Amino acid sequence: MVSFVLSPLKLVSLMVMFIGTMLSVTSQELVGVWVGLELNLYGFLVLMNPDGQHNPEACVKYFVVQSTGSILMLVGFLILTKCILVSAFTIMMAGALLKSGVFPLHSWVPSIMKNSSWFAGGLMLTWQKVAPLVFLSMVIPYEGVIIFIVAMAGIGGVGGLNQNSVRVMSAYSSFVHTSWMLLSVTLSSVVFVAYFAVYSLSVGLFFYGCSLMNKMSMGSQISSAVSGVGLLMLMGMPPFLGFAAKVLVFLTSSSPGIIACISGSVVSLKFYINFFYSMMIKSLVDKVKTSSVIVWGLVTGANFMGAGFILVSFI
Repeated sequence: MVSFVLSPLKLVSLMVMFIGTMLSVTSQELVGVWVGLELNLYGFLVLMNPDGQHNPEACVKYFVVQSTGSILMLVGFLILTKCILVSAFTIMMAGALLKSGVFPLHSWVPSIMKNSSWFAGGLMLTWQKVAPLVFLSMVIPYEGVIIFIVAMAGIGGVGGLNQNSVRVMSAYSSFVHTSWMLLSVTLSSVVFVAYFAVYSLSVGLFFYGCSLMNKMSMGSQISSAVSGVGLLMLMGMPPFLGFAAKVLVFLTSSSPGIIACISGSVVSLKFYINFFYSMMIKSLVDKVKTSSVIVWGLVTGANFMGAGFILVSFI
């Protein structure tokens, strides 16, 4: 937060990104939706690599993907003015699917997440999904939404099983949560906002803890605790907020898509638990190493003091 206050460029980019999303969500005109998405894109591109210290590959890939999605949506808007409804809605839907990373145009998300910073990756998995998902719920019929929900839950649950990268695992985890958000946005805006808020908090805690993993031993233990809480929330384990959010969607939904969402969450528990155990073991090993260093230092110091006393007594 301090870096944003001290950097006007980051602060302005964050504001542009926020204003773009709100304009896209609240606009009643298709042109307003497109303008809001473009503002959001320009603001986020700066935040992906504000200091030029990260690998530019992720930023370039993200720009190409989002620009392609924007072009498809704009073409769909223009065709819609010619009253070609089927073609227009198909092209608009393809653009929105590409921008939000929803099946079948989802494969770019893991590759970009792998090379992104923790902050940019967290924003890409949370805030950047809001406007495209809301637009998708408006242009896709209910039966189509169910297909995407089932596909995202299956891909997210199965795809993350053999992943070694935490960022890539988080990308596949976001696919499962995207299925929940797609279901919730078709139910009620209140349910969607509640689930999205809990999911964003979970990702924020998890990524913040992961970004501190390479600090000192005490910082490593604190970061492990923060990451653990975020991970348990992402799992949906009781009594954490992630469980309450999923129960809220479950109680308000009568759609068969809820079965796919629950199935994807159950399968994803496997890689969640694997990472949770490895993180806890690493924290314990760091603690043992720190204790060993302290004991070695005390013993060495005591030996030097003893040698000094013996030398002084001989003198």
